[in-house]
Amino acid sequence: MPIRKEPLMNNIDPLTKSKEEYTDLIDRLGSPDSPVGIDAQYTHAVIIAYLQQITARLEAIEQRLARE
Repeated sequence: MPIRKEPLMNNIDPLTKSKEEYTDLIDRLGSPDSPVGIDAQYTHAVIIAYLQQITARLEAIEQRLARE
């Protein structure tokens, strides 16, 4: 999964999107061998990686604000 270099500023509530709008993501995370339909280890790894990116970005913002 590529890392975004530009900020994601859409602020759209993910719950307002239809299932069809998530087709690519569902296909990417899906696993026909899983009883729940997704590859849980991969899905959790992706979520954790995004959380780590968000944490790093927030820390950088906080450091910049502290210097101002």
